Amino acid sequence: MKIFIGCSACDEIPSEYFDETKRFLEKLMSGHDLVFGTCKSGLMGIAHDITKELGGKVIGVCPDAYKDDFKTLKCDVEITTKTVSERTDSVIRESDALVFIAGGIGTLYELLTAIECKRCHEFDKPIVIYNGTGYFDKLLDFFEQLYTQRFVREKDKKAYLISDSVEEIKDYIENYNTNNQNGNIIPTSAQKLGVVTFIKKDTHEF
Repeated sequence: MKIFIGCSACDEIPSEYFDETKRFLEKLMSGHDLVFGTCKSGLMGIAHDITKELGGKVIGVCPDAYKDDFKTLKCDVEITTKTVSERTDSVIRESDALVFIAGGIGTLYELLTAIECKRCHEFDKPIVIYNGTGYFDKLLDFFEQLYTQRFVREKDKKAYLISDSVEEIKDYIENYNTNNQNGNIIPTSAQKLGVVTFIKKDTHEF
């Protein structure tokens, strides 16, 4: 399974996030391949290194402006895009599951884009918010405000899993086809409208 890890590329964040990310990914990435935003620093670097140590493959997806970052990495597949939005499209297309851990503006952009695209039936893959450090607490409080004030429908909570348990997350993503009532079937209405952008075709299989 190819798992996208959305996370920080900054080295200056508190050390607790590095420690927790290492513990989390050593368990999560065993037996899986990595899709990520192509950076050697921060939590992205940890994701790259741990996946390699565990024998997994790495798919790096990077905007043209940062393609030199490939030189510091050992990606099995290198994908460049013209824009950041195209990179987000690519990581969704290349991944079987999307897991978000502590990160900045880019991570939040990818998370909200993934939720909105899934909500609009453009793809059906597991999305996970890992909150082991409580990093997302305030964001999740804001999400709850959106639901309680009815800016977002309550049923849209089903688009993603919030968890601080690696075992729960592994079970969710590895058994998603059976746990999810829709499996990976795109609604017929979406197919007719031509909005099915991220079907598993033209992806890199190992």
